[in-house]
Amino acid sequence: MDEFPEFTRGSLEALRQPLEDGYVSISRASGSVTYPAQFMLVAAANPCPCGFLGDEKKECKCSVHQIMHYQKKLSGPIMDRIDLHLNIPAVDVNKLMIGDNKTIWVKNR
Repeated sequence: MDEFPEFTRGSLEALRQPLEDGYVSISRASGSVTYPAQFMLVAAANPCPCGFLGDEKKECKCSVHQIMHYQKKLSGPIMDRIDLHLNIPAVDVNKLMIGDNKTIWVKNR
């Protein structure tokens, strides 16, 4: 899930039960059903709204309040259910090489 904090709080909180229990229960007036839901969640998030907090080349323009608000979008309980957290610095585009021919891959924006 890219831009993890940008999902609605309800969507993020809905992941808690399947992450913890490994199943999803759906209840309606006509009955309920339970489905297995063991999965690996891979999520990415910027450190702040602009994405440059801690960047060596670009300055973050976010206020402390904006950064705190952005990071609080991910509740403690949802973060507790994610086993591995990594901080990965930005990579220089010239270092993104593929294959033996040293072709540079650049995403079109």
